[in-house]
Amino acid sequence: QTWRPCSCLLLWLPWLSSGQTPASMAWASCQSWDGQGELGKRSEMFSWRRWSSYSLDLFRYNAFMQNSGHCDKAGAGGYNETTFVESMAALGANGLQKLGYTFLNADDCWIAEHRDAAGKLAADPSRFPHGMAWLADEAHKRGLKLGLYAAASLETCRQFPGSQGHEAVDAATFVEWGADFAKLDSCGGVLNNGTEAWEHQYGGWAAALNATGRPVVFSCSWAVYFTACAAHYPPTSWEKECGRVPWQDGYMGSICHLWRYGSDLDPVWTTGQTDPTGGRGGSGVADIIDFAASFWASSWRSNAGPGAFLDPDFLVVGCPTDRPCEGWSQKSQKPLTVVEQRTQFSMWCLLGAPLIIGSDIRNLDADALHTLSNTKAIAINQDPAALPPRRVVSKADHVVWVRNLENGDIAVAVLNLSDSTKDFVVALDAVVCATCPRRVSAVDVWSSAPPTAHADTISLNSVTSHQTVLLRVTPQQ
Repeated sequence: QTWRPCSCLLLWLPWLSSGQTPASMAWASCQSWDGQGELGKRSEMFSWRRWSSYSLDLFRYNAFMQNSGHCDKAGAGGYNETTFVESMAALGANGLQKLGYTFLNADDCWIAEHRDAAGKLAADPSRFPHGMAWLADEAHKRGLKLGLYAAASLETCRQFPGSQGHEAVDAATFVEWGADFAKLDSCGGVLNNGTEAWEHQYGGWAAALNATGRPVVFSCSWAVYFTACAAHYPPTSWEKECGRVPWQDGYMGSICHLWRYGSDLDPVWTTGQTDPTGGRGGSGVADIIDFAASFWASSWRSNAGPGAFLDPDFLVVGCPTDRPCEGWSQKSQKPLTVVEQRTQFSMWCLLGAPLIIGSDIRNLDADALHTLSNTKAIAINQDPAALPPRRVVSKADHVVWVRNLENGDIAVAVLNLSDSTKDFVVALDAVVCATCPRRVSAVDVWSSAPPTAHADTISLNSVTSHQTVLLRVTPQQ
């Protein structure tokens, strides 16, 4: 089966509430939005994405909406306007909306089988009988926002009408309905040159969205498709075989607000394969964390900054811990533990990644809500400087990642990769600047304990298997 990246139903912090897709603006990390449509110094996004089946208990990033069989089975009983509205209510009731989880995005299969008489996309009448404008109104009157999915190719991944040749009309239709977010996939093979090359499709959508004058968050899949292509060729052949190199001259960051860049996430710790498909890394949580230090991730990170973010895929916080998330195809795979789910959240916050929840938010348990609601971790994720993360220690049993924050603090994540509880010592010369004193005050994000003072090293005791200790470190003079 052909690998296809996609996203599902989703919500997040309105970090771009006053800006629009920067179609023609050259990206620079110090650029800012001025409230008139210019990209602004806002922090990371976070959201909820619908990726599982309420009725069939199918859990995978693309299983529910990207598998044609599941599209057929779900119908009015699963992926529909009712589940959207119920999820809107749940966000208000469980407190996540107040924390900034505010976007809901429909993925593939919301589209009717054929365009209407005017050549416009239409909503599937069985799943969304009131239409997407009505759904957007339902979201807006609750203080939420709605996003929609399209594909740059002739067809979507599930063979619904694609936007190739209809870029301007589809962007205008999204805006006419009141959409606040547009996800642009591509399922038509390598598009390396010509008028419908990826460069023109994604650039055309960005320009079309900007032309409407409405602020719309623009999510692109170009990055992962280009990487999957480029991994099979030497750099000298990339442009010929795969089209424009999107990160050169900051182009990706100038037209997209976020971009997927690696494998679809499987809700397991590791698949045991570091890069089974070439250029996208493995698909387990630990695999994707490791891929974040790859050449490919570093290349895409060159375009990142305030208003432009790498998307390593959705969060699986809230998945069942007593059975596989995707029971129909993961019967032999061990489900993630609460500790592993919390590690994913911690690492996504350290990486500055979109916080996109991929579980049923209507039925989150206390552990999941506690994890998703940690304001100290969210503050690290949302840091307005949006500086790049760095892996400063990489050993067989643990890794250490750091990210500098706007106020001079440093986020530090220590991940125990081993299968046993261990003690770790982190040297401060790997954390603070070369000329800074080796004295810090550290707050454990997951502990209620007061800050602790450290000199030269930070000692961490009894770190359980696959646990991440997330610290906010303040250098001392």
